[in-house]
Amino acid sequence: MSDQTSTAFLGCVPHAPFMMLQDKALNQPFWDAYAEQVAAFRAFDPELVFVFGADHYSGQHMRLMPSFAIGQAAEAINDEGGFPGKLDVPSELSLACATYVVEAGIDIATSFAMEVDHGFSAVTGHFLGAVDAKPVIPVFVNALAAPRPTFKRCRLLGEAIGAFAAQLGKRVAFLGSGGLSHETGDIFPQYLEASDPRAREYILHGGAKGGLSRETWIDEMRGGLQFVNGLLLDHTPGVGEIRPQWDEEFLHLFSAGDLTVFDAWKDADVLREGGNGAGEVRQWIAAAAAAQKVGVGAIHIDLYRQGLPMGVASVVAHAA
Repeated sequence: MSDQTSTAFLGCVPHAPFMMLQDKALNQPFWDAYAEQVAAFRAFDPELVFVFGADHYSGQHMRLMPSFAIGQAAEAINDEGGFPGKLDVPSELSLACATYVVEAGIDIATSFAMEVDHGFSAVTGHFLGAVDAKPVIPVFVNALAAPRPTFKRCRLLGEAIGAFAAQLGKRVAFLGSGGLSHETGDIFPQYLEASDPRAREYILHGGAKGGLSRETWIDEMRGGLQFVNGLLLDHTPGVGEIRPQWDEEFLHLFSAGDLTVFDAWKDADVLREGGNGAGEVRQWIAAAAAAQKVGVGAIHIDLYRQGLPMGVASVVAHAA
């Protein structure tokens, strides 16, 4: 567990909206493990937090989809499963980080008006207690829209950010926000696969040129899922489909600590074997690579359970 003499903390958790839609009692083992890591994070009391998160066509759209982006200022939208509000982004430090990463050979986009959704704000809200409770540098990793960055590139991005953080002389936390194997069905379609022209227009422009507004998009996504008392029904088409064998292989390799083993992983294999949501392990790999550069210890898998009502595999991992 972490303590005040540590210089780095790593936490990796899912950001599934089902977490917020359901009674916590339905997933008590998950929430107990989550609460334990939140307590360890707060005992560590980081001076700076890097959040490696995803987006679900909320702030990043197909008119220009970066592989990676660092926010110089960021605000979380009010979407399902997240916590709205402005993040406390230390802009000078964030820009210095982006500059360091570029000089390390990793091209990265920057945003002075980043909008994030539950892919960032779920983990930020839960760990920090509020999205603006501590200085946060948001790092977007594209895990949704093809072509996605290679797993090797995600590792190298994390290492560059970790090398930057190591020189700051601060207690730094790295949070990876994502999921393991899961399917999202047609909730977040690829641009060329969207059958509804309104959806394709939204994926391209995010409502900036008419058509669906973001609020309507979120409402229609919610309408595509079948809930009773906050519980995702098992027969909801195309959603869920956990692959325990794939999850266990990833977690075994991840906790072993040698992240270079993922360099050879191919996106097509992950999509086929882990589902269209499994690519979010990119955020975990990047966050862990960053934390290792600051001297974090061994990675522990605190909980892995599939079959809980949450609709995705429940997993909590940490290192300190």
